[in-house]
Amino acid sequence: MTSPSPSGYFFRNRWSSTSCRTGNFFSAGAISRCLKGRNLKLIGDSTVRQWLETLSRVLKGLKYVKPYNTHQSVLAAYPQMNFTVQWKMHGHPFVTGYNVVKDAVGYVSREVDRVAVGDVVVIGVGQHFRPFPPEIFVQRLINMRKAILRLHERSPQTIVIIKLENTREFNSDMTQLSDWYGLVQNLAQRKVFRDLKVVLVDAWDMTTAANTFAIHPDSMIVSTEIALALSYICPDA
Repeated sequence: MTSPSPSGYFFRNRWSSTSCRTGNFFSAGAISRCLKGRNLKLIGDSTVRQWLETLSRVLKGLKYVKPYNTHQSVLAAYPQMNFTVQWKMHGHPFVTGYNVVKDAVGYVSREVDRVAVGDVVVIGVGQHFRPFPPEIFVQRLINMRKAILRLHERSPQTIVIIKLENTREFNSDMTQLSDWYGLVQNLAQRKVFRDLKVVLVDAWDMTTAANTFAIHPDSMIVSTEIALALSYICPDA
């Protein structure tokens, strides 16, 4: 199914999709029941790491297993419902002022190859690729596509969610980080993944509709992204 444009709208701070039903996954109870017994793997940049940070604020029982490292990888567990949430930073390139340990990050395609049967995978990339030639980003997407096909060959029921890029501040370096590059990269993701069995979370339309121009959107936007993703994971909830 192709994603319509616009893909939805906000009304009273709640997102309504124009193509599917968005479940009410905003409370701790609804979220934890949906994720019960699952391993949620978040792979990508800090905009998808925000999913873990938002879940940790909503789910008071979600505890970090290892010391919190905001720039490389994080693992949290929720023993009451027997599920885990893990975030890992994608491989180079990075646009950051922090030191990054090479062995602590991983290319998305390699991480997808390590996914176990039954895991839920969320991929969110783009912001760090904006200053570089589009060929680099497209080649990385092609590698991800091949990894997703390998994953579905060995585990057809594994859910893969692609979080598209969101808009960012207007005071960013427009010659390198403009939303124009983000739009081109979003279109590339739609093209590369369009015939795969994946879920698209249209963070681009969400942040545009909410007039939120921040590389790290507020909790309302992130909660909406999570709710839409959980609507695909637990469609009958």
